[in-house]
Amino acid sequence: MKTVDKMEVLHSQSAEFIAQAEPGKFHKLIPDIFIIKGDKKDGIYNQAYAIRHINRRDIILIDMVEESTKKAVKKLLEDGYNIKGILITCDDIMKTAYADLKTISEDAGGAPIFAHPRKSFNDSFKTRDITQRKNLKEFGLQVFDLPGNGGASVILHSDINDGMLFTGEDAQGSSYSSDLNTFKRPEMKNKNDDYGLAESWRAFQQPFAYLFPRKGKPGFNLEEGHQTDILNSLSSGSA
Repeated sequence: MKTVDKMEVLHSQSAEFIAQAEPGKFHKLIPDIFIIKGDKKDGIYNQAYAIRHINRRDIILIDMVEESTKKAVKKLLEDGYNIKGILITCDDIMKTAYADLKTISEDAGGAPIFAHPRKSFNDSFKTRDITQRKNLKEFGLQVFDLPGNGGASVILHSDINDGMLFTGEDAQGSSYSSDLNTFKRPEMKNKNDDYGLAESWRAFQQPFAYLFPRKGKPGFNLEEGHQTDILNSLSSGSA
């Protein structure tokens, strides 16, 4: 059995590792969790993620719809992976999609696409309801319905690796050029959405040792006190 290189693990759990990572390629963060840097806007890369099943064959993709990630998805298929689904955490993700959902699904080997049932993006492809946890339970995922911009966004929580939180657009990490490692709510289109998102974060109680946002630095090895500080920041004041 292959042993884990502790120095490699420590190195992968750093902002420097992600900042220097080549866009459009998968990079391992922690066991069976991978990050890929996608399109760049205003100097900031969008980040998508992959979760590999314990069987080492099945995999799901989170917010992976951009042109710059297309080759990496194709390589997964060539390597024998079965893509069990592409999860869309909020409508704004589709603004960066390289094609319609039918094409994206076909390029991922016919993988189903999961989105919020109140989605507002115009696409005739029949998506699956991401809020139905039974669809994702084999990956240990629990879906939390948050208001977000326009009221159609989710965050994903997993008990794997001592608790992981994939926040999509509902929490943003610090810039990679900053010495800080904090999280904040995104700017919202109206005050009601911002209030609703703040209240949702205030009510959130699931423990998480890792926080993986779509933009900005992830959080690694978060202890209880740090988790509390993050939730307080995400639920306080205005974004």
